[in-house]
Amino acid sequence: MGCEPLQVLIEDRDCPVDIEPGLRPMVRWRLDTLPSWADRVRLARVRVFEQPKGRILVDTGIQPADELNGSRLPGPDMGPSRRYWLTVLLLDAQGRRLIGSEPITFGTGPGPVWHAQAIWSAEDEKNPSGSQGNAKGWALMRGVVRLPPGPILWASLYATADSTVPARQFVYRLWLNGRFLGCGPVFPLDGEDRYRGYEVTDLLRPGAQNVLGVVAYAMEGRRFQAQLDVGRPDGRVEHYGTDAEWKAISGAKAFPDSASIGTTYYQAPAEDIDLSRYPWGFSGPGFDDSAWPKVRIRPPFSKCLAAPADGTRLTRVDVRRVLDAAPGHLLLDFGSVRLGGIGLRVDLSQHLDLIVRYGEVLDGQGGVRYHLATSNVYQDRWRLQPGRNRAQTWGIRVFRYLELIWSAESEPEGLLASLSDRGLWAECLEAPVYDDHARFHCDRPLLDEVWQLGRNTIRGLNADIYVDSWTRERAPYEADAWIQQRAHMVLDDAPALGRYSVDYLIANRTWPTEWPLYSILAVHDAWMHTGDLTQAADQYDRLMGLLPDRYLDQDSGLIVKDPGVSSQMDGDLVDWPPVERDGYVFGRVNTVINALASAAYKAMARLSRALGRRNRAARLAEVSRKMQEALDERLYDPAVGAYRDGLLDGPDGPAINHCAMHASAFVLAFAPPSDPARLEEVGAYLRRRGMACSAYGAAVLLDGLYRSGLGADALALLSAGEGMRTWKHMLDQGAGGTMEAWDPSIKSNTTYSHPWGASPVWLISSGLMGLRPLKPGYREFLAAPQPGGLARAELTMPVPTGDIHISYTITGRVDNRPGFVLLPDIDLELTVPQGCRGYLVLPPVLGVGPGVQVEVFLDGSPIMLKALDAESRVAGVRCRAGSLVTDALPCGHHHLMVPHL
Repeated sequence: MGCEPLQVLIEDRDCPVDIEPGLRPMVRWRLDTLPSWADRVRLARVRVFEQPKGRILVDTGIQPADELNGSRLPGPDMGPSRRYWLTVLLLDAQGRRLIGSEPITFGTGPGPVWHAQAIWSAEDEKNPSGSQGNAKGWALMRGVVRLPPGPILWASLYATADSTVPARQFVYRLWLNGRFLGCGPVFPLDGEDRYRGYEVTDLLRPGAQNVLGVVAYAMEGRRFQAQLDVGRPDGRVEHYGTDAEWKAISGAKAFPDSASIGTTYYQAPAEDIDLSRYPWGFSGPGFDDSAWPKVRIRPPFSKCLAAPADGTRLTRVDVRRVLDAAPGHLLLDFGSVRLGGIGLRVDLSQHLDLIVRYGEVLDGQGGVRYHLATSNVYQDRWRLQPGRNRAQTWGIRVFRYLELIWSAESEPEGLLASLSDRGLWAECLEAPVYDDHARFHCDRPLLDEVWQLGRNTIRGLNADIYVDSWTRERAPYEADAWIQQRAHMVLDDAPALGRYSVDYLIANRTWPTEWPLYSILAVHDAWMHTGDLTQAADQYDRLMGLLPDRYLDQDSGLIVKDPGVSSQMDGDLVDWPPVERDGYVFGRVNTVINALASAAYKAMARLSRALGRRNRAARLAEVSRKMQEALDERLYDPAVGAYRDGLLDGPDGPAINHCAMHASAFVLAFAPPSDPARLEEVGAYLRRRGMACSAYGAAVLLDGLYRSGLGADALALLSAGEGMRTWKHMLDQGAGGTMEAWDPSIKSNTTYSHPWGASPVWLISSGLMGLRPLKPGYREFLAAPQPGGLARAELTMPVPTGDIHISYTITGRVDNRPGFVLLPDIDLELTVPQGCRGYLVLPPVLGVGPGVQVEVFLDGSPIMLKALDAESRVAGVRCRAGSLVTDALPCGHHHLMVPHL
């Protein structure tokens, strides 16, 4: 059999060459397209080799596949600057080969000790105007490595730089022999210096000159360091590092002083490039650098650590639509939100001054809104030279639309045609995608558009770390990361990026009282999705420190604290901006805080139990239970059918006479009552209130509705076609990504690139289609669709061992009830990946009461299913009395048909 369906990941990455030395590698594999023999996989064997067909360093022997998949290997030694090759073999129960992978390479970085020195340009060049502003931040560096002849077995290039802080972006872009490798570094967690590794074996020229080229920008630190490791077949490893022989010039001539494209949070330069003064070809062989001075040696890096997630890759995206093309003006649409910049290729007969403007939306006057609502000014000026021009943006812009302006009177012949004919494209910086199979489609086109908007947001804005937006702040926040990670995991089996982002936030918590609680939930979510407890184990003590124990009142079981002040540590937030709080009244007991805290304690209890800390798990679970009961006893208002905002003075103080939507929404999502009648009352209240919250609050509201079996209400809000607080309104504004606020009138400095608005991606998978893990890693999972009147839908979602595919069709007339729909019939297909088992739970069917036996057809054969006698919760989701539940479905394709009764 071929090896095409078998994808092998190491440390949840594709052939990483910069694993931190000393870390035992974790190996995982998945079957991307489910082959016919997938259900026969029982055993596996992993071997690690010194060379692709060399000495075996590690042999796991034949073990149960489910135990070996996702486990850490006992070796190899993982010393610094090493390279290894790994194979995976899958077998049936009799030990017969089913499939085997080709050797997969992986390696380690140099660790803390490098054969390199930190360098930067020795020039402190002034631009022609005589000023010395941000132009001094630019440095162009070049190093030549003369390799001895002879075969090369492997080669890795590692790089780091400093500082990411002032501009909140990478410091370098790096080329080898004219080929772009990447940019970096990622934001450090806690004062360390993160480096990246690049596989460069096929780019090197043995016995010849090899050239490293760097374009760097930094206003602080101003250090760059790189090391090239070359492995020979005889086992020798050669090291070539940045040193005093490198050459560099200031970039001030090509990048003169310019305005900042940043905000009050950071400063990053507009790129007013003079291409006539740019040293074309300096990153490749054959360039004359005789006039370049040597570099200045800078202070050494004190603590170098490998970045544990793959870096961004450069993706070329062609223009989607030409909105205007006229002499002196070009207006382009790239279809959805993009992170990065543009590339340009044009040949000219004369100089041309080009104004380049980027925008998230149009300005309504025939151009882009390059003065962003967030106060960024996305305008660069490029001076093109006669002859060949090949230019690209260096730093980060966030845009969907691009506008180019030049003097129509001096327009070179053929310019417009050249630019319009693939001479211009977006150069997008995107996190790598390991599984591109995620899909959603239904018979409601607007809902397809909403899902696609969310998908484009996550794919387009996933970079080296999750941030709230790359326009205004470029900073990670916990609630944003919780939403972004959940959406990201639905779209791609790539947990390393989310793991690093959450680690950053655990080390650098932000001010709202609620926000660190989302870090706990995010770690728990990642464990349930991946089955990997490493992050929970490594961060356990810090996670425990994020629980609000200092505010826990032992007698009442509630969190009791002063509300605090916005933007100061431990200030209660509820929602953002404040106008979206539905009039929420703050007290010393806050219902939102307590509901979320109850969920955090419960998540921490589960993590503790999985890590063998049973006594602590029991205590945490009891705290969660008691808090949930206290919310029900003290905060529910039966006259309103909703939860009050809180208690004014403390647990024994008067109840606040106000029921904002958020109080009830957060209870349903994080601390739901067990009484079905109360669920219906709260559901009716929320139905009347509608979307009385922000795009962030919408994630909690809709998740709570789906968890409470109120899928019809959730679907109505997800696919609403009218009103300002809808995803349809975002689409109508021309947003290429989900917005921070529903409308600029709600938040005047809103972004159109805010992942916290992308929750429909995971709400559709976990709510509408009902896919939720029952055991970590989706080894057992629930498929409990809530069609809510949607007659047809299908979804493909990647999980660690493969893809889950679920689709259904309802042909009869649905019986719409408030909150949910009785099914007239359903025709459903479910694909269960290798190593998994799925359980189907269908909503009650017309004419079938609780406890009644009903004949259905499973995989072509009639079987009897018994409708549930009473309500229950599975994976935190309410299953109504009368629901139909199947036995566990094994790996494979399944077809369930419930006919009209």
